[in-house]
Amino acid sequence: MTRFFLLLVVFCPVFFLFSYNSGYGYDAYEYLVIARTLNEGHVLYDFIPSKSYLLYSSTNVLLNLLGGYNHISVSTLITLLATGVLLSAWRAAKIVGERAALITVVLIAACCFFTEMNFLEPESWIAIFGLNAFALAVGSVRQSGWRWLGAGCLLGVAMCFKSVAAFYMMGFGAFIFILWLSGRLTFWPMVGRGMLVLSGFLTPLLLSALYFYATNRLEAHLEWTYIYPFGGYPSHTLFLAKFLLKLSWLLLLLLLSFVFLFQQPYRTIYGRTPALWLVLLLAGFSCVAMFKTQASHYFFPAAVFFALHLGFITDQWLKRYEARNTTLPYRLLLTGSALVAALLFISVLLYRPNALNRFVRIADYAGEEQAGAFIREQAGPTGKLLLFDHALSLYYLSDREPNVPFINTEMQTTHYIESHPDIYGRALADTSLKLVVFGNRSSIIDDSTALTKPANAKAIQQLRSGLQKNFVQVRNPNFPLVYWVRK
Repeated sequence: MTRFFLLLVVFCPVFFLFSYNSGYGYDAYEYLVIARTLNEGHVLYDFIPSKSYLLYSSTNVLLNLLGGYNHISVSTLITLLATGVLLSAWRAAKIVGERAALITVVLIAACCFFTEMNFLEPESWIAIFGLNAFALAVGSVRQSGWRWLGAGCLLGVAMCFKSVAAFYMMGFGAFIFILWLSGRLTFWPMVGRGMLVLSGFLTPLLLSALYFYATNRLEAHLEWTYIYPFGGYPSHTLFLAKFLLKLSWLLLLLLLSFVFLFQQPYRTIYGRTPALWLVLLLAGFSCVAMFKTQASHYFFPAAVFFALHLGFITDQWLKRYEARNTTLPYRLLLTGSALVAALLFISVLLYRPNALNRFVRIADYAGEEQAGAFIREQAGPTGKLLLFDHALSLYYLSDREPNVPFINTEMQTTHYIESHPDIYGRALADTSLKLVVFGNRSSIIDDSTALTKPANAKAIQQLRSGLQKNFVQVRNPNFPLVYWVRK
């Protein structure tokens, strides 16, 4: 426990510095903007969310408690979430041994730097609830029904942060079924345990649906929490190369671990330890999300359980070494640690060497107030904005909002435009819209996978026509983005 505490003492300030110097990232701006609108009279689903509702409401509540919407508060929240993941991992992995738990936590701490957990991604929440659900379900010799019901409830709450938590639920279902196939459960106890997990899982979801039904937002809630994530989000491989480079160190370790897993005695140990079956099932089912997109944060819910698997395999190898050699030399530990550190360093060099600067500097965000003030000046005291791609941060910096029901122009917005193809035309004709700003990408919208879709093509044409008719392009050497102000 002392070593775990020392690890946290080192991890927290380093990860805080890394997060602070990283900025917010593209997705985090959307989370922050929608969360902050809850302070300003808006309600959930006034703007299309890219994630489930609890991410935005919890972010708003926690940031208000931590001091508001500023870099220190946001970085503190990010660090607290990452720390929550490590605490949850320690609790879950102690089931298979304290040394295995320490190795697991070290690997997950490294994953936090490589899987975009420094950008307020909801996968931190998913991992916290998933790890605690695992610990609750298998962490006691006495397997009462309440533990399985509680595990299901935790997974249901995770689903209220992001829909990918449903893959954890699939892992639990497969685990219970395999327990029956292996003869560890008879038929009716299998059914009973499965119903308990399912009932727990559905309880937070039904309570959420009842709340949004009572507040006349049920249709939007169902659309953006269930229908679109599972049926509308298109598959692509835009981030595959980045994923393979960033996480090459972890993928190599996993490959090596599975070589051991298929050998004795590791295969036998796994065969008689059902908790490890659940570990691999949760990790494996979480990887299903990667068929949609290979953004590295999508891998984090799987990574925390793969890390537990790696921690166990490593601990078992060390036990076998100690049995043959009596003592475990520090030279072996240092060599192993050095090899892992070398893999981490090589992954950084392959992906983005300048990311190392985030550990040795303190970012200067003084220019943000100037950018925000410039936008407020152009838009006036009540003017609305319409921002595209890398200009998205200006919603946050200027504390202004769009006159359309979406913050970014990502894939969920393409889905919305299919049934609202005149949205840009109406937005630019609305005199409350004072400023339109484009970032520096070659694409006019963020969703480059759907530029030629008829609805998008029509909407973009209306956007261009509206700009020529009602706006004039203005240049400012101190503000390099392309922006248009109303004539």
